[in-house]
Amino acid sequence: MKTLLIVLMIIVWIVFVASVLLMSPKWGLGAAIGGIGGNDEYGSKKSLEWKLKKIAVVAGIIFVILVLILPYVN
Repeated sequence: MKTLLIVLMIIVWIVFVASVLLMSPKWGLGAAIGGIGGNDEYGSKKSLEWKLKKIAVVAGIIFVILVLILPYVN
């Protein structure tokens, strides 16, 4: 069971990293460094950027949950 959780953590981590790397700088760290406003959306909310942001948030939450569960699994 512990091995399964570790494999799931690796898969979720890869999905998270890929989604963050595919984002444009307006959502990521580039916006914070460059001073670009992250709330300025152009286009529809169903755009690829919006989907990538949702995927990154969900993957991050799942990863934290898996990390918190891991110590209690035999």
